[in-house]
Amino acid sequence: MLNLCLIGGDVAAENSHMSLIKASLVTLVVVLATFAYTQPSGLYYGAAATLQQAEVVYEKAVRSKLKNSDETRTRATSTDIDDSPLQWDGLVGFRLNFADGTQFISLQTELSLAGDDISGRLDGDGDSPGQNLFGEAWPEEWSLKTTRSMGVIAKYGIHRSLLGTVDFSVYGLAGARQTKIDFFSSFRGCFQTLECNPNEFRNDSLSINPEFNMVIAGAGFETGVGSKTALQFEIRYVQDADTTWLAQFSDEETEVNVPSSLQIENTDVTIKLIRYL
Repeated sequence: MLNLCLIGGDVAAENSHMSLIKASLVTLVVVLATFAYTQPSGLYYGAAATLQQAEVVYEKAVRSKLKNSDETRTRATSTDIDDSPLQWDGLVGFRLNFADGTQFISLQTELSLAGDDISGRLDGDGDSPGQNLFGEAWPEEWSLKTTRSMGVIAKYGIHRSLLGTVDFSVYGLAGARQTKIDFFSSFRGCFQTLECNPNEFRNDSLSINPEFNMVIAGAGFETGVGSKTALQFEIRYVQDADTTWLAQFSDEETEVNVPSSLQIENTDVTIKLIRYL
């Protein structure tokens, strides 16, 4: 009987110890969550990875006419690429809390560290099987890459605490971005009035470097992962970027003008890791 009491006492003591350990762990988690991310403010810096849902439309029209005639023949062709390139950015900003820390405003600058790369093929259009007549829309291989992208973003948000343990912020954002791209296309075609044989085709290329100023709008969510470190998740709508240009070719008897256009539409999903000073 005594042994049973001793065994029962040991079991009760062990259960008591386990309950104490569990209670201590819960208390530790609550304390860490409470003090992990308490209304940060001031200067911060960080890095961002942006998945861009990009739609790129490249179009051209080939208008050819004999120099002694007013009649113009027009051929149109286009290509549409839907891609999701990844862009890496560095950022620096300043956050100011007010209204007892329940609201904030911030201003940050962003600079792209590595850009996107998108490519496509424009099939061309013409009466001859291989587009081997001068003035037809020759097939093209094209690509574009961001060479510089920088922006300024303003944010307004609210800071809340969930059950007194988890602090987070939600915010809206707006700003502007200046982006420069390299667009390159290469083509092979007939550059003479008479129909070309395949061995008379010539290679040529076109390169332009347009610069775009675009408006940005979106929303975000911020949560702490340490005393001065936070993660931000954002979705952004970026104003369309579009540019046009004109290429000209001529032969002794024929003039060919090629008005072209490029349009880029982005919706960005971004994750940022930031550190407050």
